[in-house]
Amino acid sequence: MKAKPLLSCLVAWLYAACAAADPVTFTLAAPQAREVLLAGEMTGWDAHKQAMTRGADGVWRLQLDLAPGQWLYKFVVDGHWVHDPATPDHDADGRGGQHSFIFVGEGPWTPPAAGRGRVETHEVPSAAFGSTDKVNVYLPPGFEVGQALPVLTLLHGGGMDADQWWRTGHIERYADHLIASGRIKPLVIVMPSNNGQRYDGAAGRFIADELPVWLKARYGLAPARAQSAVAGMSLGGYGAVKLPLAAPQRWGYAYALSGWYPDELIAEVKRAGKMPVELVLRCGTEDELIAGNRALAAVLGAQGQPPNYREDRGAHSFHYWSQVIEEMLLGVDAYFGQAR
Repeated sequence: MKAKPLLSCLVAWLYAACAAADPVTFTLAAPQAREVLLAGEMTGWDAHKQAMTRGADGVWRLQLDLAPGQWLYKFVVDGHWVHDPATPDHDADGRGGQHSFIFVGEGPWTPPAAGRGRVETHEVPSAAFGSTDKVNVYLPPGFEVGQALPVLTLLHGGGMDADQWWRTGHIERYADHLIASGRIKPLVIVMPSNNGQRYDGAAGRFIADELPVWLKARYGLAPARAQSAVAGMSLGGYGAVKLPLAAPQRWGYAYALSGWYPDELIAEVKRAGKMPVELVLRCGTEDELIAGNRALAAVLGAQGQPPNYREDRGAHSFHYWSQVIEEMLLGVDAYFGQAR
């Protein structure tokens, strides 16, 4: 995915050629600013920030050619990092601030003209946490309480919460698009928060034990293992591997994007002897976590249970994840289809 010729040489994880890219103009009204830079997934964030040009109207502009997909970005105004105030498309960045984002081109992230589901937000009481926990629930078009649908548990990354997959990732757009086109059957996607913990301990107990009870009480959802999947990105990828090890009866399928796999988790997988779920691993070749992904895949292969593992060109970014979310949902649906 190519921006300007110089930038394409510097940022190795940009995927496509100029012919496949769309021109995107970034603007910021800041007449008093001395310098404005664009930083984001398209620049490797701080590594190759791009200078914007101030117009006579006090508006700073920069045009880049960007490949289709989602891109996160910020402006750096006289050394201060800020989100784009001109768009509602921004969300918590996990560091006390906000990042902005855009979706470029048509793709699986494009909402259908009709037939959209909804996302409901709840504060769910948790004995494990000793407090409530934010949970977002995607319900497909026409959902009714008690409807027997499969459930995907979708885990967020480190420093984030349940909103990451919804307010930043807009998982509902991908689900609506695929359901409307008939490529997947309706499903429910539940997005819990981990309260700043790893996906073990209290967070593990909440997600594996308490959340299913709440889903049954609130929505009448009680899917069997063959109709339950877990997925996540980054720290959520860790959870997609860790949680089935702790609760093998809960999920039958796991999909991990750019997961973080510390030595202790890989050692736990070795001790277990095999994964209790059908496991899919995906990682970008420019991702700083790729060594752990390769190590986990190698351990599982040595145990006679090689995962469905693939490396794609990409970084640890929503731009990469936006390229594989459709595949993730198709894989989840195919697994559920085996039980239909």
